[in-house]
Amino acid sequence: MAHPQCLIYTAESGFTEAMNLLVCDLPDIKVTKPKGLSSHLFFQAFNGPNAIAFAQLSSRTQNKHRRVHSLSGGKAQNVPGVSYCLKIIEVSHQYRNMGVGSALLDEVIRFCMDERVTSIYGEAKGDIKALRHWYQEKGFDMDSVDNIQLPLTA
Repeated sequence: MAHPQCLIYTAESGFTEAMNLLVCDLPDIKVTKPKGLSSHLFFQAFNGPNAIAFAQLSSRTQNKHRRVHSLSGGKAQNVPGVSYCLKIIEVSHQYRNMGVGSALLDEVIRFCMDERVTSIYGEAKGDIKALRHWYQEKGFDMDSVDNIQLPLTA
């Protein structure tokens, strides 16, 4: 499903950063996301001018190469597999339990899948019982010491 977009203007970058509508229980929540992969990825959700949630990831390049088949039927290519560590995902207290965090994590996962990231991993911190349910609902595996892992490729 395509999300409506509007461009936002920043003094540093001009009209370069796209802002998508975030699909959650609240109307008009927008999210900024990176333009392509880099060593650190930062996603931020806004209600009007106010930042209400963010997610930060950092990369780890694997030594192995994986085969990527061209969707257009062309020759397969070897590309390095990249995994990202979900360092933090945080929602402001007054916006919790309204679907903002879930929608933001969905946006992170969608972005990583679009960019052919191999996996997302990290460590759950906080209310482990609730987080275990939340991460597993999103497709993550969680081990006995609260590490999370979401493979994105077959």
